[in-house]
Amino acid sequence: RAFPELALYTVSRADVRAGQTDISSGLSAEEEYRRTLGAMFAVYWLARIGIDGERGFSFGVDEGWKAKPVPIDSDDATEMKRLKFYQGQDWDLLQQLLIDAKMLRRTELGEIEVEVERTATMLALTAIHDVFKVEALLPTVRVDDAPFRGYDAGDVINDHDVAMYYVLDYFPDSLPSFKALSEAQRHSVVFTQNRMCFNHGWLVQAEAPPNALFSPFKQIIRDGGAQAADVAFYFTHWLTDLAGAVPTPLEGAEKFVLKFPHAVLNSFIKSFGVLNELAHKSETEVLEDYLIKAWREVDQQLGPVPTGNDAIALMRLVVQAQEMEKQIAITKAFAALNEDDRKVLADEMARTGISEQRYAHSCPQKIGGPVFLVYYSPSFIRNLAPHTAGPALVMLAEVYRRSRKLWPLRVSFDDWVTVRIDQIKELSLTQIQAVYSQGESWLLYKRNEREAVVERHDIDFMTDLVSQGVPCTILKFYRKAQSTSSFCSGATTPRSKPSITTSSPRSKASECRNDDVPANLAMCDISSLAACARPDPPTDPVHSSSPTCRHLSC
Repeated sequence: RAFPELALYTVSRADVRAGQTDISSGLSAEEEYRRTLGAMFAVYWLARIGIDGERGFSFGVDEGWKAKPVPIDSDDATEMKRLKFYQGQDWDLLQQLLIDAKMLRRTELGEIEVEVERTATMLALTAIHDVFKVEALLPTVRVDDAPFRGYDAGDVINDHDVAMYYVLDYFPDSLPSFKALSEAQRHSVVFTQNRMCFNHGWLVQAEAPPNALFSPFKQIIRDGGAQAADVAFYFTHWLTDLAGAVPTPLEGAEKFVLKFPHAVLNSFIKSFGVLNELAHKSETEVLEDYLIKAWREVDQQLGPVPTGNDAIALMRLVVQAQEMEKQIAITKAFAALNEDDRKVLADEMARTGISEQRYAHSCPQKIGGPVFLVYYSPSFIRNLAPHTAGPALVMLAEVYRRSRKLWPLRVSFDDWVTVRIDQIKELSLTQIQAVYSQGESWLLYKRNEREAVVERHDIDFMTDLVSQGVPCTILKFYRKAQSTSSFCSGATTPRSKPSITTSSPRSKASECRNDDVPANLAMCDISSLAACARPDPPTDPVHSSSPTCRHLSC
């Protein structure tokens, strides 16, 4: 009776065939019901951290519905995995998340008390969150409400999250648990239904610049008038909803305990507190604070937080490396880079993508954009470190350098470009460099004005790109000291010609920058590229300094 919406899981369409489900997830109605109860149990256990919540979350309950005791000695592999989670989880951090969400509060005596109204709001949200996975309940957009998030009048809203948002917006009284909430608590629930457009991996691995990482999420916070507690409330809901994903609520939060990488979960939980700060700090300030905090966690091995124009690049690379052995190797390799490679990384990795924002610790010598998001850079770094950390940084600098050739600096730059390096992220150094001795090269070319890709191709493919007016460049991943005789050995195998999307055709002379083709590749039959050979473009008109950048390191 407390949450009557739970009964909606029993609803089905009259024309559903026997043996088929009427649930969009493909699970049965009973399984979705159990998942919802599992999420409610997760709320309960997290609220009881310090009492028996840690045990209930990790081990589940016994026949008397009490949290199971911690196993003392067991040969059961599953029980040992539960024990490892129980012992390794940062429970204080999880408790703090609920405090930040204002579901719990700490008294002057240091005791923890439940904020009843706020916790009841979380339970109400949990009860209603997935009911529109029941396809019989999906709403149809009325004429007066159209268009609604891409749906026109008469359309059935098949996305269960969008369906929930529609009902909360236009028919809030149809959900009693939501109707009973105060206006302030309703506001928090509606905020959780937004498309947050946030990638946790980009943050915990320092993969993305501030614009790509935070700006969409920041805009949602602005538009919704959300406070820090609302952001924490959203992530508490995300956490508990996923905790109940395995439909065995009496066995604890098995999704996290048994099926989710514990290190990844801990990284996510740490990121929640960072994101709360977006309610009152800029995107760049939030990311810089996160980088500094991450460095201080390992400063006994790496030394004090770096300063100067290299600081942001070095901190991002260390976070990308993740593991201590690789982090140490990256710091040593960074210090050993030649001046040009080091400057490229320092400048490009310290761009924010937001014209009015700068890092306090670092500032590029030339202000401008767009900023680059090198997709899979952390995987690439971790794959080659520690033993080939130096070449990894040299190649990463090359990706940034050639990307800047395709997107010269400009003053107006409130955007980002994604550069995908999928094809090299899991290869060894030898595998990457062997391509050149097989008559092929690593090419970087534009797919559109917001995306470029690194791919392995023969010179014929580059000719095709040029003929289509696609901006492209060859990446120097080869060893500089390598003999020039090795590059043209073997026959070139033609590859399939892809469909290239570009904003507008451009001339060969203006777009194909093959001035970077090594001399040994020039011995191959690339006469068709002669028309587009030219020196580097003239110095960009963007000034080398900016009066708006007043940080000490500039």
